[in-house]
Amino acid sequence: MTVPADLVIPAAGPAELREILSWEDARTASFSTFDFPIDVLRFEGSNSPPVALARSHRPETLRGLPASLRERATAAFERAERPRTALHLSGGRRLDLSEAPVIMGILNVTPDSFSDGGLYADRERAVDRAIEMFEQGAALVDVGGESTRPSTYGEAREVPPEEELSRVLPVIEAIRRVTDAPLSIDTRKAVVARAALAAGADCINDVSALGHDPGMADVASETGAGVVLMHMRGGDPRRMQEDTSYVHPIADVASALSRAAGQALQRGVAREKIAVDPGLGFGKSPEGNLLLLRHLAAFRSLGFAVVAGASRKAFVRRFSGVSDEAPPEDRLPGSLAAVEAAAGAGASIVRVHDVLATARFLRMRRAIRAPERQPAAAAATR
Repeated sequence: MTVPADLVIPAAGPAELREILSWEDARTASFSTFDFPIDVLRFEGSNSPPVALARSHRPETLRGLPASLRERATAAFERAERPRTALHLSGGRRLDLSEAPVIMGILNVTPDSFSDGGLYADRERAVDRAIEMFEQGAALVDVGGESTRPSTYGEAREVPPEEELSRVLPVIEAIRRVTDAPLSIDTRKAVVARAALAAGADCINDVSALGHDPGMADVASETGAGVVLMHMRGGDPRRMQEDTSYVHPIADVASALSRAAGQALQRGVAREKIAVDPGLGFGKSPEGNLLLLRHLAAFRSLGFAVVAGASRKAFVRRFSGVSDEAPPEDRLPGSLAAVEAAAGAGASIVRVHDVLATARFLRMRRAIRAPERQPAAAAATR
């Protein structure tokens, strides 16, 4: 089944517009500052150049396009602007996205994850941490039993399915005994996903976007689980940073995600159960990660909820001015800046280590942006 990869790429100002058009070697359109924001339409597989149009003049610009492109452009805008109200999970459950972005808390029950490896390898500590994250504001907790860290942190060992299962199943089962809150299983392996779902997980978070294990799509379809499809360059996290070049830094990633989503739909996964993640830090250069965050809104054009996970990653450390020797917690300010970028781009889910700080940040952000929720605010300032 084909998932259209025609993109709407918003540009808030002239610099962003020049950057977007430079990927196509296209002539920069002439717009005044009053015309922004501008949307750039990129038609996948078409010989037609991208179309830049002022949002305030969209109807008349679309009328000037050939009928076939006008239809594709209208559909792309509809996908990009459609509200994402929920991600459907197994058992008829739903993850409410009406207050997006919601928080996916990271729980690595591994000895070697780049930020928190070894902290929650003990089952009791892992369960306590999961409950703590839910209390702090996580909408779901993502349990992972295999490190997919890049080789810059030292090469991670590939974990056999039996070992991965021994790490995650006792934790998921124990969490389920104390809470019914949503859980996802962070794995590339179908056998691990199936067992985790049987133990009580509701969603699969696959960093290979179904590319590592051909049975993963069937597991999602047969169990009714939600599924997060994440882009990664190549099939091996240990080799993913060997080539971080792209012809079109947004469209190449979007096209790969559209193919993965099409595969999921073809195998029977319902559309409302799919989310996409451009994979910050997974086969991307430091500058490429910034670019993906800057233009994250383009991925809404695929028609699915968008997930963003920048928390504590190496590019956050680098660009926020944190030394290599500093503890991972020092990356919090940079991680929150990435959360702001993702929220502003319309991401539905942010995947983070620092749940409490992120929840407080998002709560304040919503308060600033929604004055109608504080009816007494005007009186209080008099």
